[in-house]
Amino acid sequence: MILLHKLIISNKYLKYKPFWWWYRLINHEGFRFDDYHIWGSFWSSLNGGWLDMNYKWEFEKYWGKNVKPETIVLSPENYDALVEKLNEPPDPKVVERFREIMNRRAPWDD
Repeated sequence: MILLHKLIISNKYLKYKPFWWWYRLINHEGFRFDDYHIWGSFWSSLNGGWLDMNYKWEFEKYWGKNVKPETIVLSPENYDALVEKLNEPPDPKVVERFREIMNRRAPWDD
């Protein structure tokens, strides 16, 4: 299919003629002149949400039909302990180490 795109879109006799514009319009997976990639993979990669929308199908595909996801039930005491732990301020040592890691030079920053 790429060769067909290349043949039609890069043809100097067809370029900017009505057929060329029509072909570019109906073919939404246009051909990029800079690196010769099909645009379809780019546009579908922008919306990763389709994975979330099809999560149930993916779950059943992996675990089998009619399998229900596990649920975790916490006692009220454990839930309260978890919420308290989440609401506590973070350990200053961990925060400082995180700042050090985030401020390091990346290999590509040379």
